[in-house]
Amino acid sequence: MDLTRLPWPWAIEIAIISIGLYFIWKLFHGTRGARVLTGLVILLVTLTLVSHFLRLSVVDAILEQCYPSLLLGIVILFQPELRQMLSELGGKPVFRSSHQQSEVIEHIVNAIEILQRERYGALIAIEQQDVFNPGRDTGTQLNAEVSADLLATIFFPKTPLHDGGVIIRGNKIATAAAIFPLTHREQLDRALGLRHRAALGLSEETDAVIVVLSEETGTIALARSGHLLRPLDPDGLRTRLSEILL
Repeated sequence: MDLTRLPWPWAIEIAIISIGLYFIWKLFHGTRGARVLTGLVILLVTLTLVSHFLRLSVVDAILEQCYPSLLLGIVILFQPELRQMLSELGGKPVFRSSHQQSEVIEHIVNAIEILQRERYGALIAIEQQDVFNPGRDTGTQLNAEVSADLLATIFFPKTPLHDGGVIIRGNKIATAAAIFPLTHREQLDRALGLRHRAALGLSEETDAVIVVLSEETGTIALARSGHLLRPLDPDGLRTRLSEILL
């Protein structure tokens, strides 16, 4: 086979476009405008194919004139997601410091110890690669540095943000009072409460690591990839988080 005759530029272009479309889908997946974007893409592709095969010159001309306006409309529609992506790219270091991640783990464990002594519950999601946009839509965005005191304060009863989950990304508390999806698994221990079901549900949809503190029993649990590890003590929680995140 003569490798020089293979359409390498064409193959490279296809690969670049495919990768670009994948990352666009990854960015918009799970957002409120994702269905709008999907419907718009299906409509445009259908019109383009129909006008091409039937040679509808007027429709082709209209589509060519509309494409710039449609691109501008997409940018406006997904402005929050684009702003979030650019903010993360600009503010996130190329190599996340293991020391920084260790400090985040320590803050989480210390907050769990404080809340455990007071017999309060907690639900903390530590994002990795996947970004859970629905949680940001339903919660209150904080963008505050992680600290044990702040985490403990959020989950103290009768505070405005205590009901729901906290989302941590990097060394920032991105969102508080976020709503997580509940698992649809039927065969679960009846002792598991709403926080545990929410933790399992989020771990089934994303690669996040979720820490759960039961308000009724004071038991610590860790959810990841649809599995729930419990019971844990603070030292065991620190060890497990370090194994996963470091």
